[in-house]
Amino acid sequence: MWLAVAGQRGWYGLVMRSHSAHPAGAPTPNQSTLQQVADAFGLGLVVSADEVTEGLMNRNWRVTTTLGEWAIKQVLDVDAAAARRQHRATAALARLGLPVPVPVIADDDSVVIVDGAVYAVLPWANGVHRHGLTLTMDEAAALGELLARLHTALAEIMPLAPHHLMVSVTDVATAHAKIDRYLNLITERPDRDDFDRYAETQLHHRRRLLEQTADLRPAAVIPVEPCGYTHGDFQYLNLLWNRGSVSAVLDWDRLDVRPLGLEIARSATLLFGHGDERGLDLDRIAAFSTGYRQRRPVADTGLADAVHRLWWERVSNDLWQLRLHYDRADTSCDHLFTSASALLAWWTTHRDAVTAAFTRS
Repeated sequence: MWLAVAGQRGWYGLVMRSHSAHPAGAPTPNQSTLQQVADAFGLGLVVSADEVTEGLMNRNWRVTTTLGEWAIKQVLDVDAAAARRQHRATAALARLGLPVPVPVIADDDSVVIVDGAVYAVLPWANGVHRHGLTLTMDEAAALGELLARLHTALAEIMPLAPHHLMVSVTDVATAHAKIDRYLNLITERPDRDDFDRYAETQLHHRRRLLEQTADLRPAAVIPVEPCGYTHGDFQYLNLLWNRGSVSAVLDWDRLDVRPLGLEIARSATLLFGHGDERGLDLDRIAAFSTGYRQRRPVADTGLADAVHRLWWERVSNDLWQLRLHYDRADTSCDHLFTSASALLAWWTTHRDAVTAAFTRS
């Protein structure tokens, strides 16, 4: 928490207590940064600021000023132009009645640049994060319906998107090369730790799995449909709940055109995963998928294809946590490599059941 006694301007007697791991390479704001952002947006004098520890990509603070309570975000995942585009989209979604926070505007702009860093401000949204496994079946279905409503609304407010895309598919040789690269990096480390040994074991497992499932690689030269604008990271850390329903859909940094089935599949596996050898909660996935399809129909074949493509991506290309660990010396996502490895092993032995859950009517 940042505590300050505010004078007429600026900060006095500032104390900073930070307990989160920041993204590697992100500059640490100096003592006056949040006040400069508050001044730019006309928020009043900063009384206190709590750094929000949830999330991986951006920095966020819950800031109390003399004029209210705000979420100040240091945008790290996209540039200022992309942030402005997202803010225009979220404002339009809110006008349609969807639970999307509207950014604060200052001098006709939704971002401000302080010391070379991009910041945005939103009114503080009340609510709590709820992991998908805590949802009732009705709540899981309602969440699927909400995602469908967002996709439908995005199709109304955004430029026309292509109905189909040619989606790249990682080939076996490329996947082997990525695995071998990290195995070589681990071998060359002079003082290997427990994570190195775990990663080494999992990479050998991944290489054997590639050899066993090479014939299951999805077709790479066919159009995938339907496509449209998607949130890009619809998972529980980007959802706030209040009184049994979603009160805010947060973090639109990855807004882009994708296969809609891919967002359904990815969201469900992130929302309803146990994070260990128990794999996925297939009943909640079925409720989520049914809720979506009742609002916005998706054919069984298209959804099954999306689920299969996502599984192959996990087999062949899901090493981003190792990229952070070994290429950027960022260990903040090591635990996600552990849970992803457990999920992949479970999913591979339950592929038919997973697909059936998504297409269950």
